[in-house]
Amino acid sequence: MLLSIVIPCRNETANLPELYRRLNAVIGEVIADRRLNINEAEFVFVDDGSTDETLEHLRMLAMKDNRLQVVALSRNFGHQAALSAGIDYARGNAVVVMDADLQHPPEMIPQFVTQWRAGYELVYAYRDGARPRLGYRLINALMKVRVPPEAADFRLMDRRVVEAFRNMPERARFIRGMLSWLGFRQTGIPYDQPERFAGHRTYTIRQTGRMALYAVLAFSSVPLRMASVLGLMTLLAGLGYAVYILYARMAGWPIEPGWTALILTVLILGGVQLLCLGVIAEYIGCIFEEVKHRPLYVVREHITTNRNISSTRHQPDTEPPRTPKIQT
Repeated sequence: MLLSIVIPCRNETANLPELYRRLNAVIGEVIADRRLNINEAEFVFVDDGSTDETLEHLRMLAMKDNRLQVVALSRNFGHQAALSAGIDYARGNAVVVMDADLQHPPEMIPQFVTQWRAGYELVYAYRDGARPRLGYRLINALMKVRVPPEAADFRLMDRRVVEAFRNMPERARFIRGMLSWLGFRQTGIPYDQPERFAGHRTYTIRQTGRMALYAVLAFSSVPLRMASVLGLMTLLAGLGYAVYILYARMAGWPIEPGWTALILTVLILGGVQLLCLGVIAEYIGCIFEEVKHRPLYVVREHITTNRNISSTRHQPDTEPPRTPKIQT
């Protein structure tokens, strides 16, 4: 059995030596434990447009370790695209995905494999004792599928899950939601998330917000329904106000002349209309991105000294089902 470890990297030079050392130790333990039935492993590092020495460091590692392959993207395509690229290149019967900053402890991999051998097809880690953040609660309230609260992208996937995931072509990616949508037998393992080993966080607030937006747009039509409900409520309020004005005139009640009521009405109606148009525009924007059929990522360089990896990668049955990537 082959175990693949997929690790997207962006400006992680300071973390790579310690990450590689700990991965080597953990994989040695996994292979030594005959109950897990893992006899070989590979490391798939994805360089997501790093601006430091990350790619050069990975290149040196690949030259001395034929278990390691490096997928260098042509620019920064984002964490979710980099994860997808690594999954595409992974050949294992089981695939572990994790971050390079060591906030996902490699020492948990034996627990993942143990649960996988017990029959689970997807094993994920979740932050132990953490109260579900507002983002998770909001996403689960709006989405048609449930994402395990505080679940990380640190997980193991059976080959069947990997192949099913690779057949999902959307560009607006929220991988945690996509894997929840797929189903399969899943289980979670709690863990305490440590601090970054070195460096600083490269995942910005803007990227986090965009991923949350993709999660809602890709898995829910609730915002469109909310826009419809908001429009209906505004219409009813307008009709109610019109009935009040007519009744007041017939009853001879004094109605204060002026622009206040008119301006308030115009502002409220205009705001509601613009809000509804904004919601619709977000969905149309997602449709626009999908219909262009651009590749999810572009590979500038694929580095490996393993001849089996190089030859197997180009066979038709192992080529990713999505739009072909450009390689050099």
